[in-house]
Amino acid sequence: MMAILGFNLQKGELHFCLMEGTRADPRYLMHDRHRFEVDQPKPEMANFFKQTFNELIEARQPQGLAYRLSMDGKKADQIAYLTFPFGILTLVAHERGLAADQSTIHTFTKKALAYPGDKFAACDERIVDSPAAWPNAAKLAALAAWMSL
Repeated sequence: MMAILGFNLQKGELHFCLMEGTRADPRYLMHDRHRFEVDQPKPEMANFFKQTFNELIEARQPQGLAYRLSMDGKKADQIAYLTFPFGILTLVAHERGLAADQSTIHTFTKKALAYPGDKFAACDERIVDSPAAWPNAAKLAALAAWMSL
């Protein structure tokens, strides 16, 4: 069964969620987050994300990667920490021969999710074994992975 590791970034936090199954039958396996310093110099940030992504891939052994590209950045520093790490993820994926699929908030439509309500409710209702209470930031990582199943 295919397992996809999905990622979502917000200020100072990298959320990730491991999903398996199919688009029609998504199954939650786990989620967590790593905190990071948004003001660190770019070389240190690049190194942190390269190490973190490699460690997560080694630990979880996904068959593919997915990430939600945030369109929320309005300032240069926000755009840097919301998008820069996914360039690193794409390079790590290439080095490992893994696909890295990108989605945006506009990807998570009622049709794509086969659910009439909103995307966060879809995570609770449609994803098998999802936790009783989990943050929306983790659900965005799950949604990215779900769209790649």
